[in-house]
Amino acid sequence: MKKLNDLIKRAEYSVGTVMLITIVLLVFISAVLRVVNHPLVWSVDASQLLFIWISMIGADLALKNKAHMGVDLLVSHFPEGLQKGLKIFSYLLCIAFVVFIMIWGVNLCIQNYLRKYQTLRISYSFATAAVPFLSVCMLLTMAEQLWSLLFNKDEENTNAVEAE
Repeated sequence: MKKLNDLIKRAEYSVGTVMLITIVLLVFISAVLRVVNHPLVWSVDASQLLFIWISMIGADLALKNKAHMGVDLLVSHFPEGLQKGLKIFSYLLCIAFVVFIMIWGVNLCIQNYLRKYQTLRISYSFATAAVPFLSVCMLLTMAEQLWSLLFNKDEENTNAVEAE
């Protein structure tokens, strides 16, 4: 599973980089063309579509890098066994939440099938598909991290090395 998640991570970095560069170029070119009275009307819709995907990719990359915000001021003083139990509970809650948003994301894609971007003439489902698609990636990430927490005794050592 680690190899699959590493492959997904590399793909997400590449795709996210291309999308971000595309957004910057679209916004810049659109602004320049607007000044000379030739607006690029579809650039706003295209930028919003790409931004939705980048946001979800960024959430998964943060999850893969364990870079989401966390507050452990109180928990860090608990015994190791209780800390591990709370981490497991936290992973299970996050998995349940991601499954929930994945199910509702699929429903949203179905509901938005007929809704179209006005300037792009494509279904709005292309935007809402980011949620269920990247939810699967997040589930794979959390499954790997939970597995590592449950069955890898050296996790604290690897986390300390990653932090350096």
